[in-house]
Amino acid sequence: MVQSAGERPLLEVERLSKAYGYLQAVDQISFRLWPGELVALLGENGAGKTTTLQMLAGMLTPDGGKICLHGQRLTAGELKRLVGYMPEMPALYPGLTGQEFLEFVGGLRGFPRAICRQRASELLVRFGLEEVTQRRIRGYSQGMKRRLVLCATLLHQPPLLLLDEPLNGIDPSGVILVKRELAALSARGHALLIATHLLDVAERLCGRAIILAQGRIVADGSLDELRARTGEATLEQIFARLAQVALAEVEKEEERQ
Repeated sequence: MVQSAGERPLLEVERLSKAYGYLQAVDQISFRLWPGELVALLGENGAGKTTTLQMLAGMLTPDGGKICLHGQRLTAGELKRLVGYMPEMPALYPGLTGQEFLEFVGGLRGFPRAICRQRASELLVRFGLEEVTQRRIRGYSQGMKRRLVLCATLLHQPPLLLLDEPLNGIDPSGVILVKRELAALSARGHALLIATHLLDVAERLCGRAIILAQGRIVADGSLDELRARTGEATLEQIFARLAQVALAEVEKEEERQ
């Protein structure tokens, strides 16, 4: 963890829960993130990753638990204002250019037009989109659209970034660029929580992994800590071992009921 003695966590999550009818999507999870941490949120489909991110972003109301940023418990509106959330399937406006879209997003957040224009231009360059700023989004490739959404996520300079499958659909050169930018954000003190199925990328990019199964945290630690716990060498092997153990525990619980 990127923390020093006495430093307060940037994000504190305590006993966070969410159910959809009889399905317990997230089951009393607790964890902390410190400034500068780049953390992978891993799990099978349906493990609770997206639901967790949506609650942390203020997009979904928890059934129970507490979310604190900089030590303060926040409302959904405050979370939306302070957190940068990149959904897996975002809505875009195909008739706008990339520059227009970012200026529109900045306007919704209440920024003056000049600041919107400046930040949009800077982000488009950082994410390799400077040559398509005036092209309408309908003409963007899937990877360009994903990078544009990352730009929109960063526009208000949030201290906490919640990214749901940020590398999906991005070509290899784009992946290299995005990974470099995410590492730079971490180095500047932003905390990043990244939900991904790309275990090899998570292993190289993230210093810590939180693994979910059946809505519960089954592991949380640095890669070295997870290797020591499981005896496995790679994150893929660690994930497979812990998923197998979690499934066995669920089956035992079902047998007891």
